[in-house]
Amino acid sequence: MSAFRVLFLADSQLGLYASFSGMSEAEVDRYAELGMHILPSPPAEGHEWDARMYEKAVTAANGLRPDLVLFGGDMIDDPNSEDQLRDFRAITARLDGDIPVRYAPGNHDIAADTVVPTADSIAAYRAVYGDDYYLFDLGPVSFLVLNTVVIDHPENVPAELEAQMGFLEDALSGPRTPIVIGHHPFFVDHLHEADTYWNLPLERRVPLVERMQATGVHLSIAAHWHRNNIARAGDLEVVTSGPVGYPLGDDPSGFRIIDIAEDGTLSHRYLPLDPD
Repeated sequence: MSAFRVLFLADSQLGLYASFSGMSEAEVDRYAELGMHILPSPPAEGHEWDARMYEKAVTAANGLRPDLVLFGGDMIDDPNSEDQLRDFRAITARLDGDIPVRYAPGNHDIAADTVVPTADSIAAYRAVYGDDYYLFDLGPVSFLVLNTVVIDHPENVPAELEAQMGFLEDALSGPRTPIVIGHHPFFVDHLHEADTYWNLPLERRVPLVERMQATGVHLSIAAHWHRNNIARAGDLEVVTSGPVGYPLGDDPSGFRIIDIAEDGTLSHRYLPLDPD
């Protein structure tokens, strides 16, 4: 029996199903070459499919009664869509009032073009969700939440990257070794893999991971890839968790349960959602 339970939800991405609907066989094949498994489907509009999956996750969360719901980013697909944001917030409000929610920004939340954040797009995110990087305690453990979108693409906001790196250094120098949370996984296969859309750039990835290893970090949990994956660098376990919304791999939609014992021992598992 765990003393504390956290549900890690990510990639509800309201609107994504419609974005991938109605594709030709050639388009599906092209995405397959990129490692993205698109299921052929008739053209769709809106975000009803994604909303239904998120509603299922909220219902499951209310039944599991966690101490915290921690969202790993990409809450909606279009960061400029008021409709998607409105409905995401309305569904989130169906969580029982005594279950707190915290957020890590995804690229579809904090970058107006869904890739490169700006000062304005970061300010817009903070106005809705609060801080984009922060540290908090839950029982015997700490969680360090990062804005990996800025780490991925800092070109328009170099001061934001510098500030976050200073914050991260202070957090890693503190009395507790944290669990690191962010939208992008540091890597999906090995530390020195080539840069792709799915990982963080090598030039920033390696020193970050090495610093975490030096301070005893054993677990990071991310999203972004829309599938489950576990990779390692020494004692550091890099978990990529599957999506609440549209899957892009073989794993079904779902979310991750993190159980924390009184002594800080951790276990985690993926709980699939019933298919739509």
